[in-house]
Amino acid sequence: MVNNILDALECAREALAWLPPLPPNIKPVHFRILNAIYRIADATGSSRISDISKESGLLPPNATKVINEMVDLNILEKFSSDADRRVVWVRTTELGRQYIQQHVLPVMEGLEKEFSQINEIDCLIMIDTMHKIHQTMQAVYRR
Repeated sequence: MVNNILDALECAREALAWLPPLPPNIKPVHFRILNAIYRIADATGSSRISDISKESGLLPPNATKVINEMVDLNILEKFSSDADRRVVWVRTTELGRQYIQQHVLPVMEGLEKEFSQINEIDCLIMIDTMHKIHQTMQAVYRR
């Protein structure tokens, strides 16, 4: 069973390699952040860093680090609201909006169409199982 699980993990890793290439200097984690922002941005196109962290599945310190990288690449900009200066907000720049329109949305919509042909229960079981395997391997190798 262990070999079959490891083979399936390798297959999952290889599946990610089939994703279309990203623009120069853009990492898969940047794609993940842009996708999260697209899904949760308010009417002004802004999102709180804490919400982006939660939506992307990244721990807050990691999300902040990646967001700072993206600010340096002029993909995102950070700001505070006058109402509460403690909350840091993020919005896409023109370049960030272009990346969403040209890279994030086409990939996500294409995958949504293809994945919709797979039984939803099978997908949910796979997702749950992958998380369990991840947690198990993490627990084993943190010891």
